[in-house]
Amino acid sequence: MQRNDLLEWIRRNGSGLVDQFLPPGAQAELDSVIRDHRHEVDVDAFLMFVSIRALLRERGMASCESDCEAGQIMAMLST
Repeated sequence: MQRNDLLEWIRRNGSGLVDQFLPPGAQAELDSVIRDHRHEVDVDAFLMFVSIRALLRERGMASCESDCEAGQIMAMLST
């Protein structure tokens, strides 16, 4: 899936992406970050980021590449 296709899909059905691809440990990781007061966290953005990253990894992208690509997609979604 090309970046533009993925962006369009997320814009149409972002909650469906989170429902389908949210990794099992994401909520625990989020809870830990919030509990430890390490960072200000936009919960919806965090869940979207980890879901996009999981989708990219499922489709064969390496971890470091999926982190970067998911970040770029999140930036494009906010514009």
